[in-house]
Amino acid sequence: MASAQVDNTALKKPTSAYWLWCNDNRAKVSSLVGGKITEVSKKCGEMWKALPDSAKLPYEKAAKEQKDAYEKFVATDEGKKALTEKKAASAEIKNDKVQKAAAKEEQFKIKEEKQNERACKAAVKAVGKDDALKKPMTSYWMWLGDNRAKITSLVGGKGSDVAKKGGEMWKAVSNADKAPYEKKAKEQKEAYDKYIASPEGTAALKAFKDATSAAKDSFKPKEDPAETVDEEDAKEVKEAAKDVKEAGTKRKVSPQMDSVVEKGAPVAKKGRGRPPATPKAPTAAA
Repeated sequence: MASAQVDNTALKKPTSAYWLWCNDNRAKVSSLVGGKITEVSKKCGEMWKALPDSAKLPYEKAAKEQKDAYEKFVATDEGKKALTEKKAASAEIKNDKVQKAAAKEEQFKIKEEKQNERACKAAVKAVGKDDALKKPMTSYWMWLGDNRAKITSLVGGKGSDVAKKGGEMWKAVSNADKAPYEKKAKEQKEAYDKYIASPEGTAALKAFKDATSAAKDSFKPKEDPAETVDEEDAKEVKEAAKDVKEAGTKRKVSPQMDSVVEKGAPVAKKGRGRPPATPKAPTAAA
């Protein structure tokens, strides 16, 4: 246990002369400029530059001693082993973070896609449609409309049960009873076909289709360039992934980290926003 503590201390990266001086003088500087970190750092930098070489010398000497001790330790077999283990442990932590972030991102993506799909359907449904453009019903659906209340009273209000029972009953309806519905359905279809074939109907149908397409297109993913993570973060992830592989750790490297090692490029994030507002759909010409 004692050796592990010594190793951890020996593996601590040496502090520079400037930071050693800062640690000794932070309270004093903070009392001059206040507790704001940026102001303290700025003032420390100014004061360090103004220090004479004689005042810097003790800190430079201490920093050199730390650096020499660190380099001497990591050059030994014990130091190399301890450093590899430390890197592997750090890489494991980063690997976990990458996996958790990827899982969270995937959950968010699924949720966002569902929201987008619902919003898209609502936008398409909101597109105005002239009654003349509505496709005529078949004889069966006309009959079902007239008999839905009766069928519902027999099987209950569940839509699937009503449809199933309606289909069974329609098959049993005599040709004579079907004739009025078939005649009406035929008249409506002929009127619809005639309207759609006319210049007015063709224009109205095109306007409706264009409006529907525009509503759908507004919800398609935007082809924005991928935003890469911060360069330093990407470098750290890449190095961590390599450490996991080199150390031969038992835990599986996440695909995200593996990709960074193979491609040698920063991890990319897809820029996505919330679904756009439902567009105000134009009403097709009558």
